[in-house]
Amino acid sequence: MEFKLVPTDRIRPNPFQPREAFPKEEIEELAESIKGIGLVQPILVRKNGEIYEIIAGERRWRAAQFAGLKEIPVIVREADDIETRELSLVENWHRVALQPIEAERFITKLYKEGVRAGKYKSINDMAKKIGIPERTLKDLITAYKERIELGLSPEITYTDINVTRVLREQPELRRQVLELRKEGKLTKEELREFSKIIKEVSTPVRKALLELKIKPEEAKIIDTELPTIEEKERVIEIIKREKLMGRSPSLIDIARIIEERKSKKEMIVKEGTIYTIGEFDCPHCKRHCIIYCDGKRHWVE
Repeated sequence: MEFKLVPTDRIRPNPFQPREAFPKEEIEELAESIKGIGLVQPILVRKNGEIYEIIAGERRWRAAQFAGLKEIPVIVREADDIETRELSLVENWHRVALQPIEAERFITKLYKEGVRAGKYKSINDMAKKIGIPERTLKDLITAYKERIELGLSPEITYTDINVTRVLREQPELRRQVLELRKEGKLTKEELREFSKIIKEVSTPVRKALLELKIKPEEAKIIDTELPTIEEKERVIEIIKREKLMGRSPSLIDIARIIEERKSKKEMIVKEGTIYTIGEFDCPHCKRHCIIYCDGKRHWVE
């Protein structure tokens, strides 16, 4: 390796740069720092004819140009294309967080190129070489493949893709769940349990879950305790109505609603007989209201 000062106009960007965007604000902020104290850390380059290609430090080079520096300190080292990719990845992995899709795409390509060039025999070989855990590399490579297959947006992280792998046999449902996560309607912690439950429940319960009308724990009880689609739909409607009226039924309340539905199902209704089928406190007028039914119609008093 050799340390030297090189004119900035003889330096070229890294052709294997993992980062696909350099926000202007970040470059301007770093440029202000360079104007004040200079470029503290040399960038890493390789010689290519009369020019130098950046291996690591492209962000610093861009900021140095913005700051008006005519030459900057560099460390020149020999490196083939695979080594250049590896060094660039390590630089970006530890210094600046890559966007999910940037990391997935770059690592997938590096692994394929490394295998083709005989540098790696397995993902474990790559992990040892670049210092990133094997499990992380496997997750990133698998996530990139699934991202392409599902047509997912760049905002969705590889960890979210991996967590929803329980839904891999239901791609459309998986896309819908990941969209909820992207929109911030599910937390990272909620996503795993949500994916497990939505995979198992019946269609009406799944629909209510996707619309966020019920919670996963509520969905589990409804789907387990009520045998027919009609009963599930009816209880979901009751819960939705309760929530619209400003009440948040607990799991005990839901269990009670289910038991009431079961008992009503068993009851023989005689036409002309008036039954009390429910009651509630009106959130507007604060009156206690009772719901009656005579076998043909129902009304509230």
